[in-house]
Amino acid sequence: MGTVERIPVAAGILEWARRTAGYGVAEAARKLSVKEERVLAWENGELAPTVVQLRNIAKLYKRPLAVLLLPAPPRDFDALRDFRRITEASNPSWSPALHAEYKRALTQRDVLQEIGEISPASLPVTQEYDFQLARDSDPEAAGLKLREVIGMNSWNSGTVSNPAKALRAAVDAVEGFGISVLQSRDIDVAEMRGFSISEWPHPIIVLNGSDWPRPKLFTLLHELSHIGLNAGGLCDLHEAAPNRSDSGERVERFCNRVAASALMPRALVMADAEVKRTHNWTLDALAGISARFGASAEAFLLRLVTLGMVEWETYRSLKPLLDARYAAARRAEKAKLQASPGGPPYYAVKARNLGRGYVESVLDAYQSQAITSYDVADYLDIKYDQLPRLQEAVLR
Repeated sequence: MGTVERIPVAAGILEWARRTAGYGVAEAARKLSVKEERVLAWENGELAPTVVQLRNIAKLYKRPLAVLLLPAPPRDFDALRDFRRITEASNPSWSPALHAEYKRALTQRDVLQEIGEISPASLPVTQEYDFQLARDSDPEAAGLKLREVIGMNSWNSGTVSNPAKALRAAVDAVEGFGISVLQSRDIDVAEMRGFSISEWPHPIIVLNGSDWPRPKLFTLLHELSHIGLNAGGLCDLHEAAPNRSDSGERVERFCNRVAASALMPRALVMADAEVKRTHNWTLDALAGISARFGASAEAFLLRLVTLGMVEWETYRSLKPLLDARYAAARRAEKAKLQASPGGPPYYAVKARNLGRGYVESVLDAYQSQAITSYDVADYLDIKYDQLPRLQEAVLR
């Protein structure tokens, strides 16, 4: 009977790969169908994994097999610690799905940088993003400037009142500045509404694909504020207590206020006749008025708080009700999708998640013979014979 071939792995590599993929020992062991003691033995060098086991580990942790054979753990994902966490998230660590999405965003940015070097004509012509912020900037003035930069002042009432149209108009404008807008897969909105990588060239904004269009629009504006500050981060609509002094929370509150000012300008909100005569804010009242501003009910309620028109206590009392209504709507939407044959078009969702600008740049580089058929399939995470249908979805 032949011996089983085992592959030595350098100390620290497997522990690093597991940790940066967001798995604990118990969960990793369960998914790999081994005992926890076996995972620990691999990590501390007591036992080398077999070839099959190492391939399974690489697949679970979403790492190329070659990375697990490096002489020492890389340091490429230390930037994770610099991201601001969502205050109310119940899990103090990142989920594997969030780790994977962050790595994907970094990879797509690397691809765009490579295309810029080998086939610069494949990148779209972009305008200068003239929106720089300092942390002592006036958020009200900054929001009005952002609104002007995105072109929101020219949106007609049909665009503002239609969540999908408003989001698409904003995304198109943002990608026109060379900022890629991606959407995530399989991440709970309780963990992440969005995040950004602010470095130029090719900054990245990732929106939670499971969210509704109106919260996505607010998140997009929030992340643009992060890019204006050159300080990428995770975001949520949650507001910590106003007297909290943590610098990360101050940045989040600042970006929320800039986004709120852009979406719901102070002058328009305070001049609104229905806002003036409403004293008892209910969920229905919030939903009706917020829609006219293209905002979610919660974002509009927070705006009323910051404008001094509603007390924080009102926000705290209504937030659980808003969350419950949101959860119920999500369940209803999920049931509707499950009941409908086929679900959403696969290639349209794929193009949305990757970002249309990114897909177009990769396809153009391939058609210009700057990258190979293997590259284009790898960069777009599809099989080569699926390219025509993805291209068709992008051009719609």
